[in-house]
Amino acid sequence: MEKKLKSTEKYLARLPFWEDLTEEEKAMVLDRATIRLFEKNQIINSSDASCMGIVYIIKGGIRVCLLSDEGREITLYRLGEGDPCVTTASCVIQQITFDTLVYATEESKMLVIPSNVCSYLSKSSMNVRLFIYETETQRFSQAIWVLQEILFKRFDQRLAAYLLKASEENGGPDLRMTQEEIAKDVNSAREVVARMLRHFSSEGLVKVKRGHILITDPEGLENLL
Repeated sequence: MEKKLKSTEKYLARLPFWEDLTEEEKAMVLDRATIRLFEKNQIINSSDASCMGIVYIIKGGIRVCLLSDEGREITLYRLGEGDPCVTTASCVIQQITFDTLVYATEESKMLVIPSNVCSYLSKSSMNVRLFIYETETQRFSQAIWVLQEILFKRFDQRLAAYLLKASEENGGPDLRMTQEEIAKDVNSAREVVARMLRHFSSEGLVKVKRGHILITDPEGLENLL
């Protein structure tokens, strides 16, 4: 039990508001916070489910989507190791009124501060309240950027920008990802992505193989932008 508490506190200490909490507040969070494991594609939180609370990603990653009544998803943003997610605490942020879906993009390990604790802290601690609103404001800006991309950029430009960014994050031009995964990230249909990748391939910009894409002409992709 003591080992568990030390492990939990190690991750809680990475949250910017931790040192500002009172000893009583810290004790409450330590008592209620849990470390949970999620499988790839497992739903972490949705508008139909109960509010989870604040999530801190220890290992792995999540994808946050906007969900339409017809079931269509628009990727708003992705988060990875070391990132907090407060969209999962939507019951604390009452201004969030749209439907979102949050799920794990890979096998993930996460620290979860439950919603009732988050609600209490948001009322008792100004620093926690500021953290929640500042974090969600940043995520909202990311979501607006995504919508601007969809509305105002040609699809070839969006896909080229996505591939270049993925290459930079990957540390190399060989991208291990499926066309279905790309389609979710660029908010399009897999068939549309496949057609554009065939076009890029015919132009010598990429080579497409099953399960991965090799960027052969990054300057050519940059020229599209």
